[in-house]
Order: sequence, then structure tokens, then C-alpha cells
Amino acid sequence: MLDLERIYDVYLDKLQKKREEDNKEYKEWFGGSSAGSCYKKQLYKITGIKATPFDTRTKRLLRLGTIVHKDILEEAIDYWKEEYREIDPDEYDVYTEHEIKIPEFHVIGHLDNCIVEKHEDGTHYITIADLKTLAAYSWTKKFGREAKKKGINAHYTMGHYELQTATYALGMLKQYNMIGNLNSRKSVRDIRKISNMVKLNIVWYNKNDSRLKITEIPSLEALEAAILYWQDLNDFIDETPDDEIYAIPPDGAVGIPMQSWECNYCQYKLICKGS
Repeated sequence: MLDLERIYDVYLDKLQKKREEDNKEYKEWFGGSSAGSCYKKQLYKITGIKATPFDTRTKRLLRLGTIVHKDILEEAIDYWKEEYREIDPDEYDVYTEHEIKIPEFHVIGHLDNCIVEKHEDGTHYITIADLKTLAAYSWTKKFGREAKKKGINAHYTMGHYELQTATYALGMLKQYNMIGNLNSRKSVRDIRKISNMVKLNIVWYNKNDSRLKITEIPSLEALEAAILYWQDLNDFIDETPDDEIYAIPPDGAVGIPMQSWECNYCQYKLICKGS
């Protein structure tokens, strides 16, 4: 009898090695999906410090998210474009699993879905949709009765998912030459002028019952927060010797960690001083 569990785990390891090989040119760059993460964790990653591998359960959960992403925001959209032909390529550019780069921040990433509406006067309107899968408990925390009573989704805080989605938008603004150097003093002022041309959505998928919900993120607040995060992270790492950062214990500096729960799930917690 085939040992399907072992076969699948070996397959997932192979996929991970392929991703590492494909991205080796940018191994010293930050990942767009890491926006909002602990500064120390970011340094560990770009300097090649070996992380504790994910356990098999976590690898499978991450793969499940990838499969859902591919089915909803890639194959379904490709089918829709071919079958219904509602998108005029002269008026719209449609992207799925698209690579973005922000060289001044040393950031590279892949957005899930983006539609760019092109106008004859040269202006563009960008809509980003990023898919996130949630288990039943997390879904209830975000969309259940208590969440509604507390107005959790009425007043957005710029957490990890929001900064990630905004980072992808910054990459698209760079691609379409709608913004200059994001690591300049005037970048926040410049983003205020064009934030109304950007729409940010998170598509939430319930892994237990396949429900979908879409929430819109305030563009200006998210774009500003993403710029300030990447600016501060780069300044901190550029201006502080690596060995001094490695010696900082959790809660020993702003940004280490960014959120209190990060240390519990961090792949570097075994080597992080004070963990």
C-alpha cells in the first residue's frame, strides 16, 4: 500500500526547494508577504540565518491556501476572461499571481489579483484583491456576533494582511510609473495625491464551509502605513549593526516584535535571544 502521507510530505518539500531556487537571486530582499513582520525576523531572513522548518501540519495548511488561491484567483478568473470576454485589453490590464518589485525597499512579492483600469488621459485606477483563508475560529473572531458588536471590521487597524495588500499596490504604482522613489521624504505626501486611484480588497475564505466575504481597506491609511513600515525597517537595519540587532530581546525595541503573538509562531524563536 502506498504511504500517501509520506509521499505528500516529500512532494511539499520538493515544492519548497523549487521556490527557494527560483528566488535565490532575491534571497537578500524582503518578501512582500512579510509586510508588518518583526524587524529582527526580517533580518534573520535576509542574512540567511537558518530557520526551524515548518512541521508537516503547517506545510499542508500553507499548501491548502495556495491551492485555494490558484483555483479562485487564477484559474477561475482566466476562465471568466476567456468565456465571457468582458474585459477589453485596451481598457483593462488583469493580473493574477503577478510579481511586484520595490527596489528602493528591497521588496519582491506576488500579488493574487489586480485589475488596472486605463484611461486615455494616462491616468490609471488600480484594484488589488488579496485572498486569505481562515479556519472556523478565526472566522468567528473576525465576522461573528461579538466582532460585529465591537465593530471590528468597521474601524480598520493596519495589521499584517492590510500592510501586505498595500505593499502589492505600491508595487503596481511603481510598475505604472505613478509614484517615484518611495524611500524619499516626500513619498507619503505624493501617495496622498493618488490614493483615490487605488482600491484595496481582502477576500476572506472560510476553510470549513467555503463562505466568502470581501472587505475593503482604507487606501490612504494603508498605503501610508506600508511606506512608513518599509522605510523604518530599512533604516533600522541599515543603521544598526547586525550583531546589535541579534542581541535585542523580544520587546527590547520598537518593531521587535511588531505584534505580541508573533514570537509564538516564529521560525527563529529557538535562536532569538530572550525567547
